[in-house]
Amino acid sequence: MYLILRKKNLILAVTAVFIVSICISVCFYTMPVQGNTEEIKLPVIMYHGLCSKEERRNNYMIDPDCFEDDLVYLKSNGYNTIFISELVSHVEKGIPLPENPVILTFDDGYLNNYTIAFPLLKKYNMKAVVSPIASQADNAENEKYRSDLWSQCKWSQLREMTESGLVELENHSYDLHKNEGGKKGAAALPGESFDDYKTRLTDDLALADKRILRNTGRKPCAFVCPFGAISRDTGKIAREYGFSAMLDCENKINIITCEDDLFHIHRFLRPDKISAQEFFNKCIGKNRE
Repeated sequence: MYLILRKKNLILAVTAVFIVSICISVCFYTMPVQGNTEEIKLPVIMYHGLCSKEERRNNYMIDPDCFEDDLVYLKSNGYNTIFISELVSHVEKGIPLPENPVILTFDDGYLNNYTIAFPLLKKYNMKAVVSPIASQADNAENEKYRSDLWSQCKWSQLREMTESGLVELENHSYDLHKNEGGKKGAAALPGESFDDYKTRLTDDLALADKRILRNTGRKPCAFVCPFGAISRDTGKIAREYGFSAMLDCENKINIITCEDDLFHIHRFLRPDKISAQEFFNKCIGKNRE
């Protein structure tokens, strides 16, 4: 009898240990890991146009040599250019990014993006995001006199760049690139109601998307705000419309940890008359570690 009871107790003890082990294992494998969110330090650089005439250069039209020096600096220092869509895929789907990612952006879609910047991108096999003013791309189709300095790209030129795999087009509005009569970029008008603002902004973005999709076969995933001018509800409206990211004009490094951060992507304006090393040391050098 004693032996039978001892055997039963042993069986119960072993069973208890087994159950406790299973519980511990389940808890261990299902417990969320704290403090393990991947953090991306992402510099985004903002260009507009490239101009070989020194007297016409400023912070928005810079020396083509500056842009080429930037590409050389980034490549030699281990940076890898990516598209906004790649950043979105990483954040939303976990698709890996290359080491030391950086995004190069060109606003407005100037003709020199095609005639000057694009050949340099091909030369160094690097990527850039071009955000044309869609109404200006429409107007360029019928433009009689064309200039690298002030003309915009035609749709055929924008399509050629995207088909190269080195350029991604994003939405810079159809016709909101204005700073006059109380209008400034994507910001709400003085006294404009939320509903009126939402309708006006959404209609413009949809028209730009339609033109880009029709002419290139790809729908943009991000809104690049003209002048960086926005209102409190701009990001909310852009997100509800269907964008996955929004870019502003604040000179800050980006710390990306979640999808919300994609709607506050900051960009460093690249000025003229400053070396690549000096520029990148000022804006991203100290944030690389």
